[in-house]
Amino acid sequence: MAIKNVVVVGMTDRTSPSIVNGLVTSPHGYTVSVLSRESSQYKPPAGVQQLKTDYTYDSLVSVLKGQDAVVSTIAGTALLEQKKIIDAAITAGVQRFIPSEFGSDTSNPLALDYFPAWGEKVEVRKYLESKQDQIQWTAVYNGLFFDWGLKVGFISVNAKEKTALIYPKYKDVAWSATNLADVGTAVAQALSPGIAAKTANQILRIRTVTVSQSELLAALEELVGSKFTVTEEDLDAQFQDAKEKLSKGDFSGVGKLITRAIVDPRTGNNFDEAGNVSNGLLELATGDLKQTLTALL
Repeated sequence: MAIKNVVVVGMTDRTSPSIVNGLVTSPHGYTVSVLSRESSQYKPPAGVQQLKTDYTYDSLVSVLKGQDAVVSTIAGTALLEQKKIIDAAITAGVQRFIPSEFGSDTSNPLALDYFPAWGEKVEVRKYLESKQDQIQWTAVYNGLFFDWGLKVGFISVNAKEKTALIYPKYKDVAWSATNLADVGTAVAQALSPGIAAKTANQILRIRTVTVSQSELLAALEELVGSKFTVTEEDLDAQFQDAKEKLSKGDFSGVGKLITRAIVDPRTGNNFDEAGNVSNGLLELATGDLKQTLTALL
């Protein structure tokens, strides 16, 4: 049966607006809803229905009846709450559940060595695998959020200030990254007629670009027409410091843990090198680096 009614859960995450927009603007004619707590002040965009729940099991079953797919962007400490939503979705007759992955490839065990908190994402995915005779699932890995990373400085290159933070040991390691809008398009495509059957119970890996720090810096310098001021730092030392902080409950170094995971070739975050890119299956275009940067600057 074709997937028509789609509800997005977890509207506080950075990915959710892009996913809602991707579904709403899709040519496949989805009826889109968002799930919010009864106390939420969130106002959905035009054409999107808001479903309210107190997140008890019975309430979830009630609001999920009639939905064909659930897309979760739940984040942080609430990740394991997805299990209750999955159970309710099964009872309500939902066909497909897309869990809150949307980031690094957590199917690689080494990823958890870098950031153990990703283990909850793995736990949810394995829970879905154990229930796939009752509900289909699709996991989406997109690497870094490319446009967001450039905007907030996570990728360590500031086009406006013409500065760059480079990790010499890893500057030529390529990693996959995806614009937020492309994540939304990928979700809409994964649920679409003709493709949905191929994405059932599958992990999808998407990317707008695959690029190294060196390639990114060179492309930006060419676009702006001048050299950047480059600062070099030892990522390995920062990683060890971040690990020690995390062991004491200090999450201030999490960004370095994630960065170190991304640039470790063994974690599989270069989807092109791993040979498992799903852009073709999803009919999702691959961005040219210079064109992508030009559109973002």
